Amino acid sequence: MEDYFRKFGCYPSAVLADRIYQTRRNKMFCAQLGIRLSGPPLGRRKASETDTKIKRQIYRDACERNAIEGRNGNAKRRFGLDRLFSKLDETAKTEAALIILAMNASLRLVRWLALFFRSLLSLFLYVPFSADPRWCRQ
Repeated sequence: MEDYFRKFGCYPSAVLADRIYQTRRNKMFCAQLGIRLSGPPLGRRKASETDTKIKRQIYRDACERNAIEGRNGNAKRRFGLDRLFSKLDETAKTEAALIILAMNASLRLVRWLALFFRSLLSLFLYVPFSADPRWCRQ
């Protein structure tokens, strides 16, 4: 969060963290700064109207985290992000940045190829208006 603050000049409105980071200390830190930390509140649960709102928010946060975790899993499985064996910290950061760059480039390439082949296919399958038998005059 401190890196986020240095980069953007303000703290994020919400943090979607794993359960292991949802400690009492982190929750208090986020509460002081007005940051919503995802996850259930600490302590005994009370059955009330707000409980359904909290559960809904936790579900929405989990949905957002799933998209992020899926992207991370894809980076590890297909692009080798889990195989960084660099000795120096800066080298490992550079390797990770290059892997993420390769991921973004491959995604752009796939989108560009899909658009290209779609337009190419539409050129070959184009049927002129006059070739439609219902509209041809004989």
